[in-house]
Amino acid sequence: MKQTIFYICLEPLEERYTKQWYDLFPQEFRKHGFDVQVIDGKSLINHVSVGTFLDINSTVHYKNSQMMEIAKLFHDKKVKNNDIFFIADTEFWGLESIRLLAQMNNIDVKIVSFLHAASYTIEDAFAIAEPYQKYTEIGWIASCDLVFVGSEYHKNAVIERRINKLAEESDKQTLKDKIKVTGNPLFKSEFVDFDIKNKKNQIIISNRFDWEKRPNLSLDIAYLLKKEIPDLEIIVTTSRPKFKSNKEWLVNYARALESDGIIKIYEGLSKKEYYKLLAESKIMLTNSIEENFGYCIVEALAYNTYPLAPYGLSHTELLCNNDKLLFNDIDDAIIKAKNLLTSNFNCSEYVGKYFHAIDEMCNYMKKL
Repeated sequence: MKQTIFYICLEPLEERYTKQWYDLFPQEFRKHGFDVQVIDGKSLINHVSVGTFLDINSTVHYKNSQMMEIAKLFHDKKVKNNDIFFIADTEFWGLESIRLLAQMNNIDVKIVSFLHAASYTIEDAFAIAEPYQKYTEIGWIASCDLVFVGSEYHKNAVIERRINKLAEESDKQTLKDKIKVTGNPLFKSEFVDFDIKNKKNQIIISNRFDWEKRPNLSLDIAYLLKKEIPDLEIIVTTSRPKFKSNKEWLVNYARALESDGIIKIYEGLSKKEYYKLLAESKIMLTNSIEENFGYCIVEALAYNTYPLAPYGLSHTELLCNNDKLLFNDIDDAIIKAKNLLTSNFNCSEYVGKYFHAIDEMCNYMKKL
């Protein structure tokens, strides 16, 4: 009998990578011989209104409706020994309940999850929950058999900021051993070949325009570069219907630069439209102060668009410690950007392993 994966998905929003995960994770699991049942929830809205990554009101509603379905699966005796619950975000408030349901029903299930960020992540939306959620996070990891993360940087952050500080001494090594670095997955089928012969003299700023991404620093760099290189195109992109930020002054700053002809803002982009702009650009610029894994960075790599990022965080890891792509401060960023605009080397080779991230996850799960 095939092993079943109950896939507890994130709500599939077009403006987030969650839509790709919703569509493509089940396909990849099936390629590895698993039966897959997607556990859908019920959203309140299909965009982000309150919050940053997901709408907080809608995601709580979605996750709790998923838990209702999971409880019914146990009640209806549709869960069997060795079934796997794959939770697309460890920050799922019913995670411990799944373990308790399995124990009380005397069913030996396996629970695995993917950890994106939590209250230990500097300036993350859930950092406000740290006074109480820091204890819950230990419980989430303890409830899982495996926890996948996108980078060694992220694994070390969880260990240093949570496990070493809060876990019982006797539990620390067990908790650490559950965390496996697989990288976040990329899907080759999503990357259109635009057959671009020559890239534009263009820089793209594509991170969420929220404060923890420090887009103001990217705009500062854009302004200075544009003054030196008048024909340089600098674009800011978002898949959200309307360009927004968790700090209104950041939007005002960007709009002012757009009015002055320094940048151009593209909003409401489809994934294909965004990828075309990314593929046409020579540089993707980021100034995030915390990055457990950067989808914008690895997507840029896939199109051989040079990511330019601060040293440290997961940046150094994702960019294979290539000094051409990493900077210390604004002055260094400007020097590196001017060099990259005239460079000709292949950075797409850095991204190959992320196309196989789900394969690695499946190999881990088969050993449970």
